[in-house]
Amino acid sequence: MFIEIGVGVIAAAAVVLVAFLVPVLIQLRKTTQASTHLLRQMNEDLPLLFKEATQAAQNLNQVATEIRKGAARARVLGEAIGEIGQTINHVHGAVRGGASSLVMNLTSLLTGFRAAYGVFKHKASSSHHQEGGSSDGG
Repeated sequence: MFIEIGVGVIAAAAVVLVAFLVPVLIQLRKTTQASTHLLRQMNEDLPLLFKEATQAAQNLNQVATEIRKGAARARVLGEAIGEIGQTINHVHGAVRGGASSLVMNLTSLLTGFRAAYGVFKHKASSSHHQEGGSSDGG
């Protein structure tokens, strides 16, 4: 009788184990099918994703190269504009200095003309007085 009870307990445990394992096995089967479907989908999509990622990286490299070239051109343009500014400053200084020099030269020239005119006027005046004085006395 103990053997029959032992067999009954083992049978009942087996039934409980099977009753517990069947839903787990069914869920495991569904999970396996979903995983298989996901892996198939990934096998189809990954090459396309890798191709798009490679294309994006190439585009990014091209944009970076163009930005570097543009920055170099902008730097050259900035340097040229700076040199133009320096040239304008030099020309302005030369014109201002030249104009100042020209005014000084003209002023000196006019002063010289005035002095010469004064000398000629004085000589003419004094020779006119001498002629007038000798005619009155003679």
